[in-house]
Amino acid sequence: MNDASRIALLAGIAALAACAEELPAPSASALDARGRGRIVAEQSCSTCHQVTPERGATREAAAPSFMEIANLPGRSRDYLRSFATQTHVVETVGTPQPVMPTVSLSPEDREDVILYILGFQRPDAPKDAPPKKIEAFE
Repeated sequence: MNDASRIALLAGIAALAACAEELPAPSASALDARGRGRIVAEQSCSTCHQVTPERGATREAAAPSFMEIANLPGRSRDYLRSFATQTHVVETVGTPQPVMPTVSLSPEDREDVILYILGFQRPDAPKDAPPKKIEAFE
């Protein structure tokens, strides 16, 4: 490699480094919380819900995907927190009808799952609209 090539390579690396410095780094705690939320969701929610775009639910249930939940009207952190702390019977999965496991999660796990769900929210999602109740088999 000649001197001109080395100079061009170093200039390119310096330019890339300058660009990287201008971008705000994501918060490590937010990334950790979302990552924890995904793990909890895969362990506790994926039986009935599709919790990742890549893989469907393990059981056939009329539960909406996390991607759908995040983008329905009125889906805010407060709404999801309120919903997740109430008891909901899973009407579509056999007898006896089980309770959705959100009430058995720790408050920290629920918050992490909520953050994970909201990570799927598109910028145009109607989060300030009145919440739309999700009905089974919708």
